[in-house]
Amino acid sequence: MPLRHLDALATESEGMVRLLRILLVASVLVPSLLFTAIAWRDFHEEEAQAERNIRKTVLILHEHMQKVFDTVEQVLDRLDERTAGMSWDEIGRADDLHGYLRTLVEELPQIGVVGLVDPNGALRNDNRLFPAPPINVGDREYFRTQAAADAGILVSEAITGRGSGKRQFNVTRRRAATGGPEGPFNGVLLTAVMADYLSDFYQLVVAGPKESISLVRRDGSVLVRFPSMGDRQTRHATDSILLGAMAAGQTEGVFRTRGRLDGVTRLNGFMHVAPYPIYVTYGIPISEIRAGWMRNILLYAAFTVPAMLALVGITLLALRRARSETRAIRRWTEEARAREALENALRQSQKLEALGQLTGGVAHDFNNLLTAALANLHLMERHLPAEGARYLNGTRTALERARTLTGQLLAFSRQEAVDPKVIDLGDALRSMANLLERSIRADIALDWALPSAPLPVEVDPVQLELAVLNLVVNARDAMPAGGRIRIATRQEETPDGPLAVLEITDTGGGMPPEVAARAFEPFFTTKPHGKGTGLGLSMVYGFARQSGGNATISSAPRRGTVVRVSLPVSGRAPEAEAVPDAAEVVPPGPVRLLVVEDNALVLMATVEGLAQEGFDVVTADHGAAALEILEQDSAFDVIVTDVVMPYGVSGIDLARRVQERWPDIRVLLISGYSPESLNGLKADAAVLPKPFTPDQLAARVRALLRTMKTA
Repeated sequence: MPLRHLDALATESEGMVRLLRILLVASVLVPSLLFTAIAWRDFHEEEAQAERNIRKTVLILHEHMQKVFDTVEQVLDRLDERTAGMSWDEIGRADDLHGYLRTLVEELPQIGVVGLVDPNGALRNDNRLFPAPPINVGDREYFRTQAAADAGILVSEAITGRGSGKRQFNVTRRRAATGGPEGPFNGVLLTAVMADYLSDFYQLVVAGPKESISLVRRDGSVLVRFPSMGDRQTRHATDSILLGAMAAGQTEGVFRTRGRLDGVTRLNGFMHVAPYPIYVTYGIPISEIRAGWMRNILLYAAFTVPAMLALVGITLLALRRARSETRAIRRWTEEARAREALENALRQSQKLEALGQLTGGVAHDFNNLLTAALANLHLMERHLPAEGARYLNGTRTALERARTLTGQLLAFSRQEAVDPKVIDLGDALRSMANLLERSIRADIALDWALPSAPLPVEVDPVQLELAVLNLVVNARDAMPAGGRIRIATRQEETPDGPLAVLEITDTGGGMPPEVAARAFEPFFTTKPHGKGTGLGLSMVYGFARQSGGNATISSAPRRGTVVRVSLPVSGRAPEAEAVPDAAEVVPPGPVRLLVVEDNALVLMATVEGLAQEGFDVVTADHGAAALEILEQDSAFDVIVTDVVMPYGVSGIDLARRVQERWPDIRVLLISGYSPESLNGLKADAAVLPKPFTPDQLAARVRALLRTMKTA
């Protein structure tokens, strides 16, 4: 299936996955939001219902306490009427009064004690015992208050009765004075309301174990509480919500508060039992309200959750299938894209390989022509007078430029003869700093990022210098308005071993992808006509590949360009630069050479140049002919042979046979190919790259003779 169809199918499948994801979220979110809204509504409805119930219960409690106090007040009125005009001595001796008091409260369980207290605080008569026990209440708060001034109906704080020994609160008022309202204090009429009676009634009212009912005075004193907290709470804190409401004059209300003793948070209602300074309160724990709410929620959830889970499950199943299909389509797409990328890379590699073979072959042929031309030019310069020889300078300059051009072509084709050495990449770049600074303009800044740690690589130093110079010049030309060039190195670990990475980055206009894809092709250039040969980047690519590495380019319009050259890190230490002994000179002497060359022009020029250097030269036009000569006469010091020759015997074959049969004869290979392509003969046979001059050839022959003499 074409890649574009797979992309469309992947887009459609991803759209389905997105839709199913939205549906999945909706299948969870919508029911959840609906459920939450219902739960929120029900919670507030439950609280509202609880508040209504609290108000009803508080009203019941209020009515009950109103009746209790009305009864108490009637008892006090009847007691006051019954004892009107009696002296305290008469009251203390009146057995019939005692019987009256017993009968008066016999059917009133809320009243535990009814009695009379004289102005000195002594109990003179009550409903319990006769004569009254010797009890004095002169120290009680209610007695002291009534003695000080007429307080009307006065409700005491909760106390333990001295006669009953039970929890109670007393409701008192002054006994009518003998001299009228303005007469002296004439004692107190007393009734005791029993806490047990109220607690028993409250127990009938509450529905839950943590519901609470309290009877509270306006000053915060707790008279009765159910369930009882014992002596731990006798008064509300001054900052309590209830006291605040009382102080504000509220007669009823509902509030939320947390119990200070039991820690239970309740919704409380209160109501004033007018006209008395008494309030009744009733509280329901919030937990009970929530428990009722939770029962409703669980009922809703019993229907909602299974339906939601079923919808989620169906959606998840569909989403899983869609994701599986999407992954499969994406995998097919990635495989197709990777296959297409590999095919494109293979085509590009084959294209560059074909171009390399083509340019290498062309450059090799040109090298033969240049060798002959340089040799003949050299001979002409020797034989012409100085006045005439100066006219040949232009020809020599043109030939040298042609030699440089063929060198660039061979560098791209990876067939150039190189002399690799182990060098420190950082040191090599630092040594080029002045050269590179002179190669750029004043409006361009050159930044360096070179680590101090050694980064050994095995390359031809000259080719490295040319590659870096080419990259910097290209970066310069890409920034006509100025900018920055950054040269950086680092070591990068890969599965195939460590790499030394050289990156040269510019801030120029960049290149579109289709241009960057062709940047390493020979003769391809983006520069104006006449401004570039198109061989700079191709030479960099060839240098990197010939050095065992690779070169890549990353660029985008308006984002600059990064050229990345990766070279294998050498396991050997950088080599010290050898210093030749300039004083060592080997005279020509009687040296016999066998020159093997299939190109007649090169052969003729080479023989003539060597002969003028004083060598005895014998020639052969192919390798088989050279072997025949050697079979007849092997008295040669050096064999100078081309590499590529016809008739099945190449220069390499010839060198091997000579090394096997005649090991004392030195072999000098002349070729435009790199030493690495000579099948390991570099260690045993010297190489002179084409094109060369007769002087260079003679110097190389003498170097071989020196090694032969010192061996």
